[in-house]
Amino acid sequence: MMANVEEILSEVLKQVYKEYIGMVEIEKLTRELEDALNRSDDKAAELVLEMRQREIDNISQAKQAIGEFLRSMDQDLREDVKHLLEGEPPKEQSGPEAEKISNISRQRNNMLKSICTIDRVLSRRVAGKDSYYNE
Repeated sequence: MMANVEEILSEVLKQVYKEYIGMVEIEKLTRELEDALNRSDDKAAELVLEMRQREIDNISQAKQAIGEFLRSMDQDLREDVKHLLEGEPPKEQSGPEAEKISNISRQRNNMLKSICTIDRVLSRRVAGKDSYYNE
């Protein structure tokens, strides 16, 4: 069973890393979007939004895969992994995968906050009172 746990954690780690790489790209694209909007370059903004959506779709696929792995786990492991995905430190007896999942999740979560901050400003600037963030 333990080897199976390590295999599952390894697969979860791969998906968390995909999410993180996607977030890095989304942050870069969000800054490019801000630049395009500052230049009033609608064509560039539209292209960047399409590229950003592709990254969001990739992250969504990784999240779905993580969800499938979570459903395959017993209750105790599932709870432990959920904590890791929130960026909480692993339990002491955990292996290197657990530590990596926790660290990358923490970085991913921080990057998401950064992206949302920039996105909120851009959305309000472009959509005004109709902004998604005004709901």
